[in-house]
Amino acid sequence: MRMTRRGKIRLIVFTIAALVILLVRNVVLMSENRHANLILESSYLRAMEDLSAAADNINTTLSKELCAGSAAMQSKLSAQLLSEASTAKNALAQLPVEQLELSNTYKFLSQVGNYATYLSDKSSGGENLSDEEYETLKKLSGYAQKLCGDMWSIEQMINSGELSPENVVDSLDNSAADEGDISVTDGFADFEDGFESYPTLIYDGPFSDHLLQRKPLMTENAQAVSEGYAQAKACKALAVKPDELTASEGEAGNMPSYVYNTETGSVAVTKNGGYISYMLKSRTPEKTVIDAKKAISHADKYLEQLGVENMQVTYYETLGNVCTVNYAYRDGNVLCYTDLIKIKVAMDNGEILGFDARGFLVNHKERTFESPKISSDKAAENVSKHLEVKNVRECNIPLDNTKECYCYEFTCLNDEGRHVLVYIDCMTGEEAQILMLFESDGGVLAQ
Repeated sequence: MRMTRRGKIRLIVFTIAALVILLVRNVVLMSENRHANLILESSYLRAMEDLSAAADNINTTLSKELCAGSAAMQSKLSAQLLSEASTAKNALAQLPVEQLELSNTYKFLSQVGNYATYLSDKSSGGENLSDEEYETLKKLSGYAQKLCGDMWSIEQMINSGELSPENVVDSLDNSAADEGDISVTDGFADFEDGFESYPTLIYDGPFSDHLLQRKPLMTENAQAVSEGYAQAKACKALAVKPDELTASEGEAGNMPSYVYNTETGSVAVTKNGGYISYMLKSRTPEKTVIDAKKAISHADKYLEQLGVENMQVTYYETLGNVCTVNYAYRDGNVLCYTDLIKIKVAMDNGEILGFDARGFLVNHKERTFESPKISSDKAAENVSKHLEVKNVRECNIPLDNTKECYCYEFTCLNDEGRHVLVYIDCMTGEEAQILMLFESDGGVLAQ
């Protein structure tokens, strides 16, 4: 049967239409598949970040365990370890590592908190930790350091593009990566191999941003200020003239504030009291010309210009050609870590790029410190025997329950030559807190 001309045209049209439909369908399916992969990749990266942070916390908390000198502190740190280990395991469960034999990794995460709890229970019963148990704790700390380092390395490879998200997804189906590519599971395999000498454990059973959520003490009963007064304070903070400022809607919440902007910065002034709560500039320094000591002197002068007194430098950090200087309020002989101010200084010309006094405004008040009931020498007896005390001073620190504690701050050295801060309650002699100091060419931080 011969096909008519019209029939041929219809056949061609239908064929093209079918091809177009198939093509569109394939494009839609590919788009949906790509969207699903992106969601999956995002969940993996988020889990990787959670695992890295948890590993970092485990590492720091175990380091503190080695410095704890009381059962109460051991118990507090044990609770933290249990929580952090649980977070790490939950994050690990969301990653594509089912094909790997990670029994020792899971074993470490499960047992690290439990072993610390066992040691805490033993201390609570009046028994001292044996040298063997202390050495085992040191081994656990060593594995925690390796886990922390490996997890951050993997995350950095992801962020730098060396480890692509596609490799993360590809590892789900056990497909081999192209030669030269790195799979996310490689890092876990390397870490697992490092557990060959993991110890067999025998045991009997399995300062804070939340303070900013409180109502500021400095503004609670302070008088309201006019917009003109707030504008003058804003000009002083940004070193600009009034006609260079633009008023924005302002801020509500626990610290209602007037907010003013310039082309490169912004500043907030509290409506009650007229205090500068923060100031930010958007400039990014491209080089470092001045050193940290000079940067701190610029920060000191800025505090003087604003009329803020009795602040003492505690720690600083340099990053990206910017030096962040941390200050604490000095009340007589007592350094108040509760009342904090942070200042960012450009290391090319000393310009002040940031000022944050919210922690100070929330917590600062007039305090009366009683004479310590325990001498510093007596308090030093409660510092771990594994630490060498180098210095002591009086301070006031925030506790997790938003209360404060009047303490002796003992600056110590552990057996690895690392600085540790141990806080002993001046009234009870109890261990209140332990902080590890992280010292580098870039600055000194406490965690």
